[in-house]
Amino acid sequence: MLHHYRLLLGAVLMCAGFAANAAGLLPAMDFARHPPIRNPVISPDGRHLAVSLTVDEGKGDAVRHELAIMQLPSLRITARLGFAPHTLAGQVVWVGDNRLLVSEARESGSLDAPGLIGELVAIDADGKNQRVIYSFLDRGKSIRAQMNILALPRAYPDIAGLPRELNGHVFLAFSIMPENTNGQSHDTVRTELYDVDTTTGKPTKVARIDRGDMSFLVHKDRALFAYGADDELNPLIYARTASDGWTKLDSAQFGKEFRPLYVTPDDTHLYAMYSAQGGPTQLVETDLSGAHRKLLAGDDFGSVDDVLSTPRSARQPFAVAFTDVFDGQRPAVTYLDDSRWTRMHQQLMRQFPDFLIDFAGMSRDGSVVLVHAYSGRDPGTWALLDTASMKLTPLFQTLPWIKAVDIGERKPIRFKNRGGTELAGYLTLPLGGAAKNLPLVLIPHGGPLGPSDAWTYDSDAAFLANRGYAVLQINYRGSGGRGFNFLHSGYGQFASGIQNDLIDGVKWAIAQGYVDPNRIGVYGGSFGGYSALMQPILAPDLYKAAIDYVGVSDWTIEFDRADTRRTKGGRIFYAQAIGNETEARAQSPITLLDKFNVPVLIVHGGSDSRVPIQNADVLRDKLEKMGKPYEWLVYPREGHGFYTEEHREALYQKMEAFLGRYLGGVASAEPAAASSP
Repeated sequence: MLHHYRLLLGAVLMCAGFAANAAGLLPAMDFARHPPIRNPVISPDGRHLAVSLTVDEGKGDAVRHELAIMQLPSLRITARLGFAPHTLAGQVVWVGDNRLLVSEARESGSLDAPGLIGELVAIDADGKNQRVIYSFLDRGKSIRAQMNILALPRAYPDIAGLPRELNGHVFLAFSIMPENTNGQSHDTVRTELYDVDTTTGKPTKVARIDRGDMSFLVHKDRALFAYGADDELNPLIYARTASDGWTKLDSAQFGKEFRPLYVTPDDTHLYAMYSAQGGPTQLVETDLSGAHRKLLAGDDFGSVDDVLSTPRSARQPFAVAFTDVFDGQRPAVTYLDDSRWTRMHQQLMRQFPDFLIDFAGMSRDGSVVLVHAYSGRDPGTWALLDTASMKLTPLFQTLPWIKAVDIGERKPIRFKNRGGTELAGYLTLPLGGAAKNLPLVLIPHGGPLGPSDAWTYDSDAAFLANRGYAVLQINYRGSGGRGFNFLHSGYGQFASGIQNDLIDGVKWAIAQGYVDPNRIGVYGGSFGGYSALMQPILAPDLYKAAIDYVGVSDWTIEFDRADTRRTKGGRIFYAQAIGNETEARAQSPITLLDKFNVPVLIVHGGSDSRVPIQNADVLRDKLEKMGKPYEWLVYPREGHGFYTEEHREALYQKMEAFLGRYLGGVASAEPAAASSP
């Protein structure tokens, strides 16, 4: 069925003009569906592509995925690798021209990134020579647990890198927990690095450091640096000594952030992400000790977000993009040289001026490039670029049923909050008509510390804009992409500074004339759900309705029940970001419900381990006791965010009906989802 996803790239992109087009109401399911194909990884010789497929939505929440290996450019499938329900390919790397390694991950909800489960399988491009390289579950319990697996530690391995010259080997990092934790703690005590032959499974230990959850920079089969964070999330970096020990490097030398990327082709320098005082991270070149830094690219507002590099055989950066830094209406790209790679990228950027062009992978010799073109209105199109002829061969679209001309404009914005700090965000506008006096839905992102909204297709914003709403998303203090200091400015500000940033953003939109001040609502998931409850409490005259989607209503429940509490770092995070239990209660919506006076839609998954269902239960019970209006949508088997397409569709239908009653957006003829018991 892959031919259904093949499109002519030029026609797709060139016809995606962004003139206003009253497309009408699109079905809610169009915004709920998962991508049929995603996460393509090109082989070193450019002849194969590994992709993740959604093969069966199933019933009873049993979503199934598989990995497919395809010939290029025909997309003929040469091998398939199936997974258990809700399990998919978490990490995929080609260890040679015709062999790849897959690390499996499990989905726990649409708002959580899939978590690695410690199952690694290697397979040839033709499906032969499949081998279990590691199995956390079966280690020592079955014939799948081969002797080579028993020579590795019991932990969840992470694919840490590859040799410069691909030879079928891979570097695996194991963060090791103490014995006899009985699953009650996820604290790790050391990290070990192994070189593993994916054909025989034979492991060779490369390095060990007595600190958990560390990453490594490996060069010529030797770990040069180990880097990570301490329990309080402060950066750590260690350098390898001549005797293969480790020396902790002084932050005075390496600043607030130093993250090595890779070594230069001549083996004399390395490229790294760096921030001296905690501002936005920059791209630098240093010697192999990390000293003698040379600035290659930096911006005073946003961190380096993406580094475009030349082929692996002589890898070096040629361009960067920054977080929330724009050239007109699309992200700005800064070029570092005038190489042929720069000229190729510039040509494509000129050819498709409404899209950001990413070189998502390339063959070892650079003859073939995997191109990803996307925008704030287009989920993305994938193609192969022949670098000799500059010919583009289409492959597939991420969401082929979504057409950019039917999706509202996603405008990058900046404004200053009440303290004078400049903030960035996005305003998505409905198609057709003047962008004035519109009903507005504020969508605070989750996290809150680290994530951020970006210039990419956002199904929530696109759906609401299709229903006639302006949608505002703010990268408030604590968001990622602005550096260490900006991220840490969100600590202790969950119920104050962060919420004020959101309020200031709404007032900016009103002052610009976009918004009808009498038709404003707020909807958010996870921490965004917490904000959806806090916003009407702190700005009671601003909002008419709220949607709490898997949000925190009582921080003490998180202290007692959330999976975050299972690591020392998580417990320290709670203490630093929120405080003690008395302080947690004081900034919990459940404690402040006497000030909450708008209708609320409560949406939750009964199997949510990140924000347990008790948050929804106690909120509902107290609202009932106080006689305040609420609506309810809960699916017992969903986790942290609905994943099943039918449940996502039901959520959108319920949102549409709920917001229509209180904000007056455009309603469709689709039936609203019934409240669950």
